[in-house]
Amino acid sequence: MDFSQWGHASKEWLAFAAANSALLSHDDRLPPLKQQKNANNARTILAKRLFVGTGLSSLVTTQDYGVPTRDGESITVRSYRPVLLGPKPLPAYVYYHGGGYVSGTPDTELFNCAWVAYSLSMIVVHICYRHTPQYIGLTAWHDALDGFDWVATHTETLGIDPSHIVVGGVSAGGSLTACVTQSEARRARETGIACRVSGQLLAIPNLIHQHAFPYHLFAEKEKTSPVQCASAPLLPQHRMKQFLALLGTEVDPHNLTWSPGLVDEEELRGLPQTAFLIAGNDPLRDEALWYAKKLKNVGVRTNVHIFPGLPHGFSFFIQLSSHKAWNQAVLSCLRWAAADDDGWIVEIPPTMPPFAEKVINASDALKLDESSKDAVEDAARNL
Repeated sequence: MDFSQWGHASKEWLAFAAANSALLSHDDRLPPLKQQKNANNARTILAKRLFVGTGLSSLVTTQDYGVPTRDGESITVRSYRPVLLGPKPLPAYVYYHGGGYVSGTPDTELFNCAWVAYSLSMIVVHICYRHTPQYIGLTAWHDALDGFDWVATHTETLGIDPSHIVVGGVSAGGSLTACVTQSEARRARETGIACRVSGQLLAIPNLIHQHAFPYHLFAEKEKTSPVQCASAPLLPQHRMKQFLALLGTEVDPHNLTWSPGLVDEEELRGLPQTAFLIAGNDPLRDEALWYAKKLKNVGVRTNVHIFPGLPHGFSFFIQLSSHKAWNQAVLSCLRWAAADDDGWIVEIPPTMPPFAEKVINASDALKLDESSKDAVEDAARNL
């Protein structure tokens, strides 16, 4: 295999990086807890401003739940529901955020979740798993599994149509998504009961532990994404090593919960339809594309979107024209993943207010004042 043709930095990114070098800087010397605090604060400020500034705060309601975990603690699960659709059961998107297994809170995802809920007339359920450095090992993966099981057994409480539950995640959240979907497919095979996941979205996912990457399956080691993209912006090799070190060493990198991308092809047979969003200049590129090929080999429907020459997390920067393309691809992939087996997509139209068009395209809706620009820059530095 060789996917290196997607890894050369695009002209769009090179021009953006040349004009925004300060925006792309990041101080990795800060203690992990300080980095976590900075990232969460910056992401929360931006999310809240977008949530209010686009009018979504009047169009989507939220509800928090305390969900028990297998170790006797609890995590927060937040649901988002479009106000204009009333109490009827709706399709659901169960979402796991990204952040290197270090950052993310219910509030950092406030805008992203509300935007999807409103744009697609879905219930969005954000499962806020626990993070390093406070929790290590498989805690995040176990929280993802426990959280999904709670959602699947409380669909009436949440107002969810249980036959239409899509699971998805970004970056670290992609690993949790793949783990949950594989677990649910295994449960369905063992019990004969229908799989509770009807589709999944894996966005720039981390699917294989860095120390377990199968270099031998690729044409040349130098062309694999961990090597070709070792110095890529936003997620260079040294940052990946930092994130992995915080997870600890108690789990074997080849553990299939930790590295769901290593599961044998036959174990993947019968998985629900799967959409991918992949950045070309991303050290995680090849594990995602290999996983997509494995799914296709066993007959799983796949939908793959590749953004050539763009780095991990590029979609955060609203200045890029590809930011809008990413947003459109997210909605397109979720529509596809939520469709019935026959491919039919039945829209659930809300009563559209005059500014609904702006909500769908956040980059056009947001008019940044100086303080908002500062928040964007802080968030970018603390991705």
